[in-house]
Amino acid sequence: MKKFIVLGSGTSGLIAATMIKRRWKDKVHVSLYYDGKKKNIGVGESTTPTIHYFLKEYLKVDLHEFLRDTGSTVKLGISFREWIKGTDYFHGFPETNDVSDDHYPESLYSILTDQYDGGSNTNIAANTIPNHTLEFLHALHIDTQVFSDYVRKEMEEEIDFIDDVATEIKSDGKNINSIVFEKSGEVTADFYVDCSGFKSLLLKELSPEWVDITDKLPVDRAIAQQVPHDFEDEYPTYTIAEATDNGWTWQIPIQGRYGTGYVYSSKFLSDEDAKEKYGAWLKEKHGVELDNYNFIKYKPGFYKKNWIGNCLAIGLSSGFIEPLESTGIHIIVQQMLDFIRYNTTLKNLEYNKTECNRRNNLLYDEITEFICLHYNTNRTDSPFWRYMTENKSDWVKMFDEKCRQEFLDHKSIEQNKEFWHIDSYIQVAQGLRLFNPKSIQEWLDSLSNSEEVYEECRQRWEELNRAKVQIGKVPHRCVLNGSVVINR
Repeated sequence: MKKFIVLGSGTSGLIAATMIKRRWKDKVHVSLYYDGKKKNIGVGESTTPTIHYFLKEYLKVDLHEFLRDTGSTVKLGISFREWIKGTDYFHGFPETNDVSDDHYPESLYSILTDQYDGGSNTNIAANTIPNHTLEFLHALHIDTQVFSDYVRKEMEEEIDFIDDVATEIKSDGKNINSIVFEKSGEVTADFYVDCSGFKSLLLKELSPEWVDITDKLPVDRAIAQQVPHDFEDEYPTYTIAEATDNGWTWQIPIQGRYGTGYVYSSKFLSDEDAKEKYGAWLKEKHGVELDNYNFIKYKPGFYKKNWIGNCLAIGLSSGFIEPLESTGIHIIVQQMLDFIRYNTTLKNLEYNKTECNRRNNLLYDEITEFICLHYNTNRTDSPFWRYMTENKSDWVKMFDEKCRQEFLDHKSIEQNKEFWHIDSYIQVAQGLRLFNPKSIQEWLDSLSNSEEVYEECRQRWEELNRAKVQIGKVPHRCVLNGSVVINR
């Protein structure tokens, strides 16, 4: 039996411990050490559909019971507001799991004919969700503290939860040898999972190489605050990400409250000024005045290797980009899926480490560039936005040029991208007004089968629009109270 120690009981620690135990069952013993005095930081309440890999395949809970017991809500996407001054756009998940390589023709035709409606799941105003027999892609809004308590309760008979604080990490520079705790003393394991958050207590003992992305994404501060809210049974099915003069704010609807926050760069805004701006925003949007502000400081970037020796760093311990696009839990689950994939026999082979680390770099690189793309706006109303406008990454510059000259087909995107579908790139690009219909028409005309492609796109667009009309919608509240059952 292999012995695992997981250090940290935040979201990453609980997910990691659960997936390890449920994957290898009686072949492993899992101990999770945590500091009972610490609470979750309040970020990561908005997720991607990857959350369902964990809930369905590993935690094995019923979605509707989970929604009822945790106060979570369904998320169909993100409403981006004011990233282009005076405009909004929606980045949604496809309405079904049937997302094929030829999904893009709908968007191509609609852009050429000026009928683009913002992509999938655009019916957001009515607070409704699709109601049909096909499974549709959706994510969740969760209360991270309630989520943690829920997972712990589900796993309390399979995992040893130990309230203790690490005081010393012993290593030889290549592997972790042991951890010394205040109450438990010196403890050893075959494998150590670092879920200690930004401190990276275990991984840092093994001299990992840090990849700094501050020049691309200088946002390094966030303020998070929960705000009570009576939705009067009309629960939004989306996260709101609203650009402000020095960063952006989030609003995440949980049953009975909003999770809110303000993301900014310390390079352009002091904490005191950020507090003042966020306070004014809270009063305007939610009518509340708060005395306590939860400041979160971080350095944008990631470790080039999150698996070194007998130590695996998960979530914040491996890096952090920023909250935009809700990638926190997405990264945790993906990292664990890769670890499980490449360490099937638990033999800790160097080849498996190398491939897992390669995947981790691809994950962080793609997330970084995708988030950078959102800042490719026309805003120049502050030093922060002027910096973002003038310091675009090379990939964003090339992507911008591509969109303004040609269309995005699946061959030009998905051969090198893995974690977002082409539909996401199209939605964000169109939301940022990158496509030039005249240039796209010229691109289409240059194709040897242009007429055939155009006709295919027209038919596809008409088919999908007929399907959208036929798809029924049900109030979000009916799903939350259990009167309507959805498949996932």
